[in-house]
Amino acid sequence: MIAIFDIDSLIYEACYSADEFQEAADKFFNKYNDAIYNLNSMMKIDGVIPVGFCINNYRKKVDLAYKANRTSDKPKYFKELIEFVKKEINVQTRSGIETDDLVVKLQEHYGKDKSIIVSIDKDYRQMEGKIFNYRRNEIIDVSKEDAVYNFYSQMVEGDSADNVNYIRGVGKAWCKKNLTGKSEFAMRRAVYGLFKEVYRSKAKEMFVRCYLLLKLNVF
Repeated sequence: MIAIFDIDSLIYEACYSADEFQEAADKFFNKYNDAIYNLNSMMKIDGVIPVGFCINNYRKKVDLAYKANRTSDKPKYFKELIEFVKKEINVQTRSGIETDDLVVKLQEHYGKDKSIIVSIDKDYRQMEGKIFNYRRNEIIDVSKEDAVYNFYSQMVEGDSADNVNYIRGVGKAWCKKNLTGKSEFAMRRAVYGLFKEVYRSKAKEMFVRCYLLLKLNVF
């Protein structure tokens, strides 16, 4: 089993409250190694691929408001730690997409049955396969049906962390009533119908925009 490790969150966690650079570096590698050790105690891991630091995300061109709510400065030692980690481990990174997209590309490359995503990010639940949440020390097995439901419900409920909120006043209750037990086509049709109610003639444009912002590994 190949572990595909989204390390972006670990960088932030390691830098916050660190009084000096070495403390941040130690925090990062302690948590990184602990996560791998804990996962390996639960299933045999044949290799680890750290992924992170992707730049020039295309989503900013789809909607300028994407992540515009993230106005706080990066923590101290953030850039310095990234450069240090790049030298210490072979981090996979790309330009034009987010780390999440690259993680999913690698998952597809190795196969859902032969890889596991290591991350605390709930967005990966729109993908079929295994996820190891290293903070909770648990493995989540997402079925194809749950993955489709998770994605289309996210289009309705939005993602406040990324400032994506195209449908307001409709949430989990609507999704449970209108998406549960439906095929992927039926879910898409139901969500598109909701966009038509809200945006009328601009429904297709807004639906596609929302889809591009939330869907992982589109390009």
